[in-house]
Amino acid sequence: MEKRLPGTAEHEAWLREVSEPIIDPELPICDPHHHLWDRNGYRYLLHELLADIQSGHRIVSTVHIECASMYRARGPESLRPVGETEFVNGIAAMSASGDFGETEVAAGIVGFADLGAFATQPALIPAPRSATPIPTRPRASMAARTSAQAFDSLPPGGCPLRPGNITTSFLR
Repeated sequence: MEKRLPGTAEHEAWLREVSEPIIDPELPICDPHHHLWDRNGYRYLLHELLADIQSGHRIVSTVHIECASMYRARGPESLRPVGETEFVNGIAAMSASGDFGETEVAAGIVGFADLGAFATQPALIPAPRSATPIPTRPRASMAARTSAQAFDSLPPGGCPLRPGNITTSFLR
């Protein structure tokens, strides 16, 4: 299988195969789904993202979606994913400096949270949100990663984890 990962020659060649017309270059757009990583010889960080979104569209902001990158190497297992939010918050701060253009990279962050751990260890709940001032929500698909018992105990429509905005919603 051909590797088309960002930053590879194969990826660059593949991107050159398609050209799309810019219909409204002044229309502000939020790119609602991207990842940032540097692992296993593949790198996709701020510079690579900016190169991809500078195609003529007016991308004013982006939302980072968790990809199990830059987890903390130490500490409680349930808090290690917070490292990704901390990492992305650093990239967002770089972007907010204005030194890299006008796009607000990682204006939102969707991070991983072990909802099962939160249910049994309520003291963990503030951790993902305290890692960044950026609007952050745990990814709803994490509910499937918790135990069946925890999933079955959720009320219809979602699971309020605490008063103060951390919730997850999904369809049954």
